[in-house]
Amino acid sequence: MTLRFNGSAMVPAAPADVWPHLVDWVGQSRWIPLTTMRVIQERVEGIGSRIRAEHGPRIGRRRVGLSDTMVVTGWEPPYELEVAHLGPWFTGVGVFTIEARGLRSWLSIRERIDLPGGRPAEVAALAIRPVLQSQLAGSLRRFAQLVADHAPRPTELADPARRHLAKHSRAAVFADEADKRRRRQDRRRRSDSERVG
Repeated sequence: MTLRFNGSAMVPAAPADVWPHLVDWVGQSRWIPLTTMRVIQERVEGIGSRIRAEHGPRIGRRRVGLSDTMVVTGWEPPYELEVAHLGPWFTGVGVFTIEARGLRSWLSIRERIDLPGGRPAEVAALAIRPVLQSQLAGSLRRFAQLVADHAPRPTELADPARRHLAKHSRAAVFADEADKRRRRQDRRRRSDSERVG
């Protein structure tokens, strides 16, 4: 059986400031509840990085629940990250995209989870799907707040579109002022020449 999850959130930072928080594997426990992540090989960044997540409540020093081994299969900073879930409890693919929206970023997550098992597993999965979807939405809200708390405050002119508009509108205003100045000077010269003549 296949389950699909989608979520998105507006994050108050540029993509370059969002990306480091997204790929801070160990730090994901700050915004994904009941989850501990760890890198299981030397490579921390890029395609081929492997991460293990433990999902579930903590009892003592360990989490009791499901484990999920992932490998990074797509790495295009600061805009797209793709991971493959390798099991053992489920497999699938997760895609994270970051799109610049002025001074902010639109973060989207799409997950496809393939579950083994027959009809009982399917019934159980469909029953808990709304809870998991709600947890994803909450995680994205926490992520947006985490980035807002740590990313540098964007200024209006950090946005390339606003910089372009500001530059061209200033130039237009100055060009207009220069024309007005020339017309005033011409009027003065004409009036001075009429007085002399």
